[in-house]
Amino acid sequence: MAQQKLPIKDILAAIDMGGMSVWDELSAEERKAVNFWLLNRYVSSVSGDRDKQELAIFKTNQYYNINWNELGTRHPKLQWQLLCLSGNTGKIEFHKWQGFKKKQGNNNAINFLLKLYPSMKQDEVELLARLSTKKELKELAKEHDIDVKL
Repeated sequence: MAQQKLPIKDILAAIDMGGMSVWDELSAEERKAVNFWLLNRYVSSVSGDRDKQELAIFKTNQYYNINWNELGTRHPKLQWQLLCLSGNTGKIEFHKWQGFKKKQGNNNAINFLLKLYPSMKQDEVELLARLSTKKELKELAKEHDIDVKL
């Protein structure tokens, strides 16, 4: 039987309204579908003025994140209740997704490494470019008699 996916807007609305008892109303399948890591990211991000945003981050860190390692996946009901405590504003908020920032490597280094190692995958080349110093890359270029500006 496929897991039933809960609408994220409904889950966040329950958290915003402090619905600690909602956990007891969920079926076993619905409870398994709750992704606490994802909810943590959403609850800590609210729209509004700076004070409101800072309060959301502060409450999430102080009530929920502080005990994350101890709770793990052993106490999902308690995790739910702590999320409700963190996100309880008494009204439904807009939670914007905060994506991860991608680090950009040195494009010249990436192009050089792609030319030198054409069979490598793009992510491997980017990792190698990030891990290598300019001095190491210049030495590598010198060993292969390649004139490159890094």
